[in-house]
Amino acid sequence: MRLARWIILLGQLTAFLVFTALSVQPAQAQAMEPSIVRAVLFWKNGCPSCHEALENVLPPLQEKYGEQLEILLVEVVTMEDVDHLYEVAAAYGIPRERVGVPLLILGEQVLVGPAQISAELPGLIESYLAQGGVDWPDISGLETFLSAARPTPGLNSTGAVVEVILFLTADCHSCQLIAGHALMPLDERYGESLDVQVIDIVTSEDVEYLYQVASAFDLFREQVDLPMLLIGDYALIGEQIPAELPGLVERYLSTGGVEAPILPPRFVSATPEAVAAVQPSTQPQPNGFILAILVLVGMVISLLYALGALTYGVFKDISLAPLPAWQDGLVPALCVIGLGVAGYLSYIEISLSQAICGPMGDCNAVQTSSYTRLWGVLPIGVLGAGGYIAFLATWWAARQKWGWLSSSAPIALFGMAFFGTVFSAYLTYLEPFVIKAVCIWCITSAVIMTLLLLLSVHPALRSLVGDPHAEEVSS
Repeated sequence: MRLARWIILLGQLTAFLVFTALSVQPAQAQAMEPSIVRAVLFWKNGCPSCHEALENVLPPLQEKYGEQLEILLVEVVTMEDVDHLYEVAAAYGIPRERVGVPLLILGEQVLVGPAQISAELPGLIESYLAQGGVDWPDISGLETFLSAARPTPGLNSTGAVVEVILFLTADCHSCQLIAGHALMPLDERYGESLDVQVIDIVTSEDVEYLYQVASAFDLFREQVDLPMLLIGDYALIGEQIPAELPGLVERYLSTGGVEAPILPPRFVSATPEAVAAVQPSTQPQPNGFILAILVLVGMVISLLYALGALTYGVFKDISLAPLPAWQDGLVPALCVIGLGVAGYLSYIEISLSQAICGPMGDCNAVQTSSYTRLWGVLPIGVLGAGGYIAFLATWWAARQKWGWLSSSAPIALFGMAFFGTVFSAYLTYLEPFVIKAVCIWCITSAVIMTLLLLLSVHPALRSLVGDPHAEEVSS
């Protein structure tokens, strides 16, 4: 009887232990589940404050908390997106005048701007983790954004890769500045998830290939400039790269990455003869750097001489005889030659055709640089052609009997020649020291302008000292 009671008691104890184990196990399993904090960030591409938050504020937090922190990116693009942002902010009691991007919602908290996000988000994450985490905020349209599966900044667990192609010239300062400003932060942020292939544009054949590639992206020749970056279906040029590239990389990574665009074949014919034709020559080619530097030195000396001679002559009040007829006749002849050179350069710059460079220098490399247009608009060749026409018209006016207009024309000639020579000296300096290529047509125009300056000193001085016969020309 006693044995039976012990057996019954043992059975009850076993049942109690089993029941306790079954009831405690789910609670233990639930306690072992990691806490997760989920937030929503509204941002806009091209917004400096947004990129500050995306690139500097959020990545360290994502690295610290890993899978315990999930941030959904909601990009504000259209006016409908803006209205939706206002609607969401109003639901949290935020008036329109306080709404801006970046705007982050975490639980019942709304943080606006990178400063507030940086200051308050770490503490809120710790607080919510201590409470067991927090789910996505209750905002309208959340299901749509979640289905897009946009990644948290700095986290690319899918292994997606974005491949881009960058065209630039190694010696182009603006290329290095723009491309470096855009790519260095992205490389630090994405690492192997961003693959950049660089193509250096050096020769005239490279330039033609650049135009060929750009035409596949529906770009006209006058729209093409360096640096140019290709990503997916987009071609970004110049300042478009830092403005638009970060958003495009983020977008392509969220959709599984993108391969590099397929480029057209480099050469139409692959025959041995065609390949040999494009191989660089083993014979050294004169690049014209020494000639350009010598011309530059001569221009500087001529400018100093012209300024010194004019100043000395005015203060000493010297009397000068008219120029010999043959020297005076050089002025219109040089203007006509200069007009022909400037006209040819204008045609090359406007039509983007290949220039005939001759045995020295690389005119096409110069003509495809960003320095061939004044303020990025007016072709330098057109400016030069207008200058030679104005110079020729002023020389002719000095030979008429138009009173003060004719007597002042030599001074105007000197002024135009002086500033024309200064500008030509600047362009000549750019060729060997900045562009790293020399245009023999440009050098020719610079020499012509310098000769016109030297020929204009004498008539201008005669006009300034008040010689009544300043318009005469000896035979």
